[in-house]
Amino acid sequence: MLHVEHIYKTFFPGTINEKKALTDMSLHLKPGDFATVIGSNGAGKSTTLNAVAGVWPIDKGRIVIDGVDITKEPEHKRARYIGRVFQDPMLGTAAGMMIEENLAIASRRGKFPGLGWSSSSEQHDRFYTMLKELNLGLEDRMTAHVGLLSGGQRQALTLLMATIKRPKLLLLDEHTAALDPKTAEKVLELTDTIVKRDQLTTLMITHNMRDALRFGNRLIMMHEGRVIIDVEGDEKKNLKIADLLAMFEKASGDGMASDKLLLG
Repeated sequence: MLHVEHIYKTFFPGTINEKKALTDMSLHLKPGDFATVIGSNGAGKSTTLNAVAGVWPIDKGRIVIDGVDITKEPEHKRARYIGRVFQDPMLGTAAGMMIEENLAIASRRGKFPGLGWSSSSEQHDRFYTMLKELNLGLEDRMTAHVGLLSGGQRQALTLLMATIKRPKLLLLDEHTAALDPKTAEKVLELTDTIVKRDQLTTLMITHNMRDALRFGNRLIMMHEGRVIIDVEGDEKKNLKIADLLAMFEKASGDGMASDKLLLG
């Protein structure tokens, strides 16, 4: 489904600020895989997601989604394949537009823009049903501007918008990090429900090792711009946090690796 093949990315090459963010990074996801990604700060987690999304070009390598080589495609063209939820709840929605307007725009992802956003009564009813399933009361606020919503409500709406067209790939870049623990838990449970229901191929970055173990069928650890551990199925289910720390330290060859992972 997703094939990231031997990609490299260096920022500010040839300067004193040169940073090798990705070094021979390879990752393959099968259809329906829900992979959580952990690693210390600077490991290359967000850089990988941004490379897949097309935020910036890679220096070398290849990225393929569902058999289509998107390596040289710009970000807006990749949007037909990718849904994304950012860490910042303020991203991913249009604050000055109504909830229903935001959903209408998201439902047209990949299509040529028209002169109006207005939806049919059938689409209105569909949006109402989808919002009601969030159990946040948003179905009764469809004409409210998104900028008036709380961070958790906005992030739940962003998740709904990112998945409304059932993307080939869903990217979640620490999408609960800016939320309080109770709200974060609700958004994570909603994420798990949607991903399982629609069988979405998903990459979820998290700094919370407990969440990395609880959710998904695969767990990927990154270090210094590459994957060093990739476990799935029963092996992942049986892992504890202490096991993760030990595996990370052994695979990285860094005596301080487990401390860096905890601090990250």
